Amino acid sequence: MPTSPYFPPYYEGYSGEQNLVQDLVDEQIKLFGSDIYYLPRTILKENTLDDVIYSKFESQFQVEMLLSNVEGFGEQSEFISKFGLRITDEVKFIVSARRWAESEAQYSPNLTVPGRPNEGDLLYFPLTQDIYEIKFVERESPFYQFGKIQFIIMTAEIYEIGNDKIDTGIEEIDEIETLFSSAIALNMKVGGTDDFIVGEVVTGSISNETAEVKSWDPTTRIIQVINRTGTFVEDESLTGDDSGAVWVVSTFSTIENTNSEYDQNKYIEDTANPLIDWGEVNPFGEYGNMGDSF
Repeated sequence: MPTSPYFPPYYEGYSGEQNLVQDLVDEQIKLFGSDIYYLPRTILKENTLDDVIYSKFESQFQVEMLLSNVEGFGEQSEFISKFGLRITDEVKFIVSARRWAESEAQYSPNLTVPGRPNEGDLLYFPLTQDIYEIKFVERESPFYQFGKIQFIIMTAEIYEIGNDKIDTGIEEIDEIETLFSSAIALNMKVGGTDDFIVGEVVTGSISNETAEVKSWDPTTRIIQVINRTGTFVEDESLTGDDSGAVWVVSTFSTIENTNSEYDQNKYIEDTANPLIDWGEVNPFGEYGNMGDSF
């Protein structure tokens, strides 16, 4: 038996109630929401195995969203793991489906999946001054109320900064990368020319690897770099793309993160070296006679 012709389904063009609910959703988000920066993700991959090298976030646009976590972050915002204390503050943002479509049409972001927010993209919340990474996008809750989706729910966690490039042009967002990205210090030899500029890219003459300058001290001849594409080598020269400065690398450590007061990679390695032979000949055995080490 067919459905009643006196109560037509909403997908046949009867959109009065749909538009009313959408207007109410938009009004609530505009009244009680926040202007959130949305950062689309650009993935750089190897050509061979299609592996992700790192991601870039070089554009942004604002759209109003409603924070649904009115009582704080989600469950297990901080917990102890085998790697130490982890902070995974979870938030849920609600964005109007209509306002998202309008913003996407206006700013034309390079989205992996057009038509909706994408997992892996970032959200900057000015209230907490934190960046959150979208982990899941729920597009059908509630399930076609009056035959249409009026809003989209995004579940996001605090962004764990790695070697991703963040260059949106918004100072308060871009400085997060400088403050928290993994950085290493390189000691340069005497006799270099000119000074490196903070933020410029330096290139190794032998390794051909690149990195971004976090800081440069001409007195101590120490340069700190972030966003390395690989590992530099000793005795190669680093050239600044913008400054034209050229200095030769003396020594450096790739496991000593100068942006963290808690990393102990260097200490653990220095302590373990006298006890364990990490070489290829005997990678799992003791260094010499274990009893003679004490």
